[in-house]
Amino acid sequence: MSITTDPTVTIATRSATEPVGPAPLRFAAGLALVAFPVLFTAGIATSPPQASDASRDYVASLGADPALTALSAGLLHYSWVAFALGVLAIIGLVRGPRGRVVVPLAAVVTSFSAIQLSGLLAYDWFIGAAANTVPLDQATTIFDTAVADPWVATWLVSGRLVGFVGIPLVIAALARAGVVSWWLLLAPVIGFAGFVVPVPFGILAGMALSVAPMIVVGARLLQRSSARVRREEIAAS
Repeated sequence: MSITTDPTVTIATRSATEPVGPAPLRFAAGLALVAFPVLFTAGIATSPPQASDASRDYVASLGADPALTALSAGLLHYSWVAFALGVLAIIGLVRGPRGRVVVPLAAVVTSFSAIQLSGLLAYDWFIGAAANTVPLDQATTIFDTAVADPWVATWLVSGRLVGFVGIPLVIAALARAGVVSWWLLLAPVIGFAGFVVPVPFGILAGMALSVAPMIVVGARLLQRSSARVRREEIAAS
């Protein structure tokens, strides 16, 4: 007489005994978030110096050293690409009821904003080329006209939200979920002081400090990508 087995029991037993490997996408996202502050800080450090915040001086600075402009814009562009791709994975760090709404919201909003910001870096090449192709006054007029367009203005505002609001929002959301400490919020708060305190390299140091917490978030993703952690997550589910 044959003995039949419940197929659901067989499936459950098989899934429980199957080997569990590391999570490659989570690992890649962790690396991206760790790389983001490094690339961003390097991009800020190599930004062409300008005499003032006036449009004319900004355009002149981009045209003065095309190689430096390209290096800085490239580093900044790929820093935000890394952020936009990596930040979506923080949703997987939530392990309880807390943060299940705010963490996905923060991830999607800041990823969209970073995509906006990464695309804006393209005009560094174009304005730099314009500064070396036409008279400086004409190049400045081109820049001012483009920035004044409502589409570009909206692009700028939505992109800048990452730096001033997005990263603190991500940290606060993850702290609410118990993934990171609330103390990490001090980094962007203190970092913003670099914009108003007149000290040498204050802006560079402030920007670097503001984005540094993402290294901690990236490290959390790297830890959660291991096969051991995945087995524990499956066993707890």
